[in-house]
Amino acid sequence: MPGGSIHRLRMDKGTVIPIHSHPCDEYVYVLAGSIKTGPQVCATGTFWHTPAQVAQGPHQALSDVELLTIRLGAMGHFEQS
Repeated sequence: MPGGSIHRLRMDKGTVIPIHSHPCDEYVYVLAGSIKTGPQVCATGTFWHTPAQVAQGPHQALSDVELLTIRLGAMGHFEQS
């Protein structure tokens, strides 16, 4: 798909990604560790999907965590708050 991407992300325990959205659908698979996304705790082997333009997060690494993320379209821009 044009503009799609696959990312492997490693987060150190305690890292927080604030609430955000993307202009495309996003699929996430937890390869290792444990992460809290919103109120949900996701351990190794968890898979979730977030539709385009839907707010997600915050994402908080409860341990060192490794994620595989697939986005079906342009990722969008990162902004500092």
